[in-house]
Amino acid sequence: MREAELAAHALTSRVVAAEVAPFSAREFWRLARAVDDLGRLFGLRASEIQNELSIPGEQAERVARLMERRTALALATEELEHSGMWVLTSLSEDYPTRLRERLGDAAPVVLHGVGDKALLGEDGVGVVGSRDIPPESAEVAREVARIASGTGVPIVSGAARGVDQHAMNAAVEFGGTVVGVMADSLQRAVGRSSTRRAVASGQVCLVTPYAPRAGFSAGNAMGRNKIIYSLSMAVVVVRSDEGTGGTWAGAKEAMSGRFTRVVSWTGTGSGPGNGPLVANGAADVADLSHLKGAILQPAAEPGRLIVQASDQLSFF
Repeated sequence: MREAELAAHALTSRVVAAEVAPFSAREFWRLARAVDDLGRLFGLRASEIQNELSIPGEQAERVARLMERRTALALATEELEHSGMWVLTSLSEDYPTRLRERLGDAAPVVLHGVGDKALLGEDGVGVVGSRDIPPESAEVAREVARIASGTGVPIVSGAARGVDQHAMNAAVEFGGTVVGVMADSLQRAVGRSSTRRAVASGQVCLVTPYAPRAGFSAGNAMGRNKIIYSLSMAVVVVRSDEGTGGTWAGAKEAMSGRFTRVVSWTGTGSGPGNGPLVANGAADVADLSHLKGAILQPAAEPGRLIVQASDQLSFF
């Protein structure tokens, strides 16, 4: 890593312990705008950071403490790399620029992952939905994967049970590629032999904005959802509850923030929230034959888009 990348990692990472709270994404981006070269922060005392860079005293002390983690982070990163995992910071050449463009100061500063990181640079097709689903929902998820795989774009999903798993496994089955954005432990996923085989095939990239050992939480899931939408040219909501749950909240947030185009499946297998998502501005698709046209439009247009109707592989 370049010095500036190491500094970004030191300021925000939760991989190793810190005496003070690491910076949030918004705090980091504010600091990055105030400091021309973050690499300058290494080796400076808090008083020097305060005086030379005009950073308030309390924040300067926090910066100095976080920068002292350089050696510990280097050792932790080396250990992760031995396990096949990599680290990207927002200052890395391979960092997906769409995250910064679409999320602004909410864009994650550090990404941990395994697999082909080049997949993060492609505009994928997102698939999200409930964990407990009927066979009809699973078939819709598989159809989205077939469309994406047939057109050479990655499926982007959350690597959770249900809709995510069906879409991701189908993409691998159809010879396509997958970006799985984790809200659960990346390290635990990498420990599964089936996941390692999928990653080794070159078809799969798993990524998380959280520490690789971090377990699932509702907050992590919402942060994960932002990334799914921001890495996708369109996201298909296969099945959602109304007014509750991560799928509903993620879709509402994406539409409010205009992260990307949201397509709500309203045919057989949809959930009670799918219709209301259309009322809130999502594209309405109720026929499998119309999915491809709704997903692969070159760009989202202002206002609401309406399209009128008329045993698997598993690496998770």
